[in-house]
Amino acid sequence: MAKKDQAEQKAKQQGTEKKLSSKQKLALERINRLFELTEPTDEYAKRYVSLAKRIGEKYTVKVPKELKQKFCKKCFSLNVEHIEKKPFLVIKCLECGHEKKFGLRKKEVQAKVK
Repeated sequence: MAKKDQAEQKAKQQGTEKKLSSKQKLALERINRLFELTEPTDEYAKRYVSLAKRIGEKYTVKVPKELKQKFCKKCFSLNVEHIEKKPFLVIKCLECGHEKKFGLRKKEVQAKVK
């Protein structure tokens, strides 16, 4: 019985990091590279962001949170404004007006209040 408990605890500890296949790792590299190429004034920026999102969907890889906060989810524009309202980080698109809320962690909120 004790061996099962230890095995379950190890699985829980190791389960926090998802193992990615080689295709998924390559997809993440491509997503990061596309975001490196984007600039808010670039005419191809929306195309690069939409390609990165499609690559993530095809290979079932999540776009990293810090990259998600750089663009509008509705129109893929990089022309966004970051507004901090107490428990949320609100991303407002300056082109279409769409708003997306990201929850801030309790530690981040407490640190900003002090």
